[in-house]
Amino acid sequence: MKYGTKKTWASVFLVGLMLAMLLAACGDTPTTAPAASQTTAAGQTASASPAAANAGQTADLNVWLDPASAESGPPPADWFGYKKIHDALNINLKFTMTPSGADGTTKLNALAASNSLPDLFQLSTNNRPLLFQYAQQGLLAPVDSLYPLMPNRTKARYSDDNLKKLDTYNGVVYGLQESSAASLFKRTGLFIRQDWLDKLGLKAPTTLEEFMTVAKAFTTQDPDGNGKNDTYGFGGFLDGGPGMGGAFDIFFGAYGLPGSWDFSDPNNFQATVQNPNYQKGVQFISQMNQAKVLDPDWPTLKIDDWRARWKQGKYGMFVEDFCALSCSSNYHDFDVNNPHGKLVMIAPPKGPDGKNAVGTYSAGGNNFVVSKRALDAGKGPIIAKFLEWVNSGEGYYTLGFGQEGVNYKIDASGAISKEGFDANNAYDSKQSQRLLQMKWLAYNGADQELHARYAAFKTGDGRDMDPLQYYKATNTAPYVEATAAQLIQPASNSSDITRYVSENLVQFALAQKPLNDGSWKGFVEGLSALNFADYVNKSKQTLKTAGFLK
Repeated sequence: MKYGTKKTWASVFLVGLMLAMLLAACGDTPTTAPAASQTTAAGQTASASPAAANAGQTADLNVWLDPASAESGPPPADWFGYKKIHDALNINLKFTMTPSGADGTTKLNALAASNSLPDLFQLSTNNRPLLFQYAQQGLLAPVDSLYPLMPNRTKARYSDDNLKKLDTYNGVVYGLQESSAASLFKRTGLFIRQDWLDKLGLKAPTTLEEFMTVAKAFTTQDPDGNGKNDTYGFGGFLDGGPGMGGAFDIFFGAYGLPGSWDFSDPNNFQATVQNPNYQKGVQFISQMNQAKVLDPDWPTLKIDDWRARWKQGKYGMFVEDFCALSCSSNYHDFDVNNPHGKLVMIAPPKGPDGKNAVGTYSAGGNNFVVSKRALDAGKGPIIAKFLEWVNSGEGYYTLGFGQEGVNYKIDASGAISKEGFDANNAYDSKQSQRLLQMKWLAYNGADQELHARYAAFKTGDGRDMDPLQYYKATNTAPYVEATAAQLIQPASNSSDITRYVSENLVQFALAQKPLNDGSWKGFVEGLSALNFADYVNKSKQTLKTAGFLK
């Protein structure tokens, strides 16, 4: 399961530092392909299999992708998808799951050093620098020649000129940058225990002042009724970046400054920490900490421990990904521990000027590149044929849901269904995830698909839970767009910047350092010793060159 990334200092100052690497693509094969005129979950009319670019010859295609489910392992050697791809496209697909994190980057760099990069591979959106590095080294192929060879996929996924800017180097587009429609964006929201509000006779907060009032009540008035002083108004955690992290972005969003970069004034682009109002967000977090309405373990909590606590019923309010909260397997523990608990999304609190935001978002989703070696070997048409096939019809269902009649079926209403199948064989079972490791090549975010991916269910006490309703709520919440931030490369001394910013903000929030105008000014001026102004100016020039700033 992929959860939405919260826009944090890590994802900005360290943007591109970690390369979420690639897997090889394969396809599962529904035994019955949609008719040529059938409308598919891709929201398009399925066409017949593309004309064979390698007519009469079987071509090898080496694909590396980020695993859709890293813990599940790769498809088995006898996976039916391999045969389906061979029979439909005359392609022998060789699929590799790219190792995660630094291991994946190291592996790709080793292949790059020997000019043996995969034919088609994935570079995650926070690894833009690696894309530019490979393009500069002449290892990547321009993708413009592929567009007309896959017209349906190009129209649906690669026609946004702004997204093309993210993969442009020296005026040439080197990547197939998709939108975030398939992986979903604006996935995160501020959630509150509605049952606690009801018990205490409170209304959901709309401002920072009301937020503090409700947080105090949730902390001191025994909202869970167990007679113990064991609840907190708000729970958060640090996520490893040089700031407070996405869990705390709502408090900076109240001043229009979530994330790491301030896009509010195109004539004065800067880091959010350079805006004087950023100090006010830190002050509010410090006030919560001193009022003891914030879980005091927040500086040391890991995400798994933090999630365990909200599922135990320790927090009245917290920021979470919609699926991490409401999808059946994720909601289960909360349901068991809080059988009558009710979590609803509310708007983030407004600041004194009426501003509010959950965080930042990027319009960019999955990103795929082609090696120059593959294009030189004549594999461009083969790659395009494969990508067009998985865009709709049998290819789409194969990679996205598995084998028709075994893992899924299309019911009379046209919905993707698992009804009547062994639970272990259903497309959404744990056992089936290894068959769907390439699903992000297919997924597109159409309604039919989303209803299958995020199926509704019943809670323990019989209430309806529909994850898509939660997503619709988070997706319409106020956010600040920061797509352009993906182009900002990390500073050469990013680790020093991270350490300096993180340590100071945490010390301010914990009242280990006095927080006032003088101390804040000293903190910001201290960035000059790290050549921070030069870094910001270079980042600004990067965005101007790409056309995101005037």
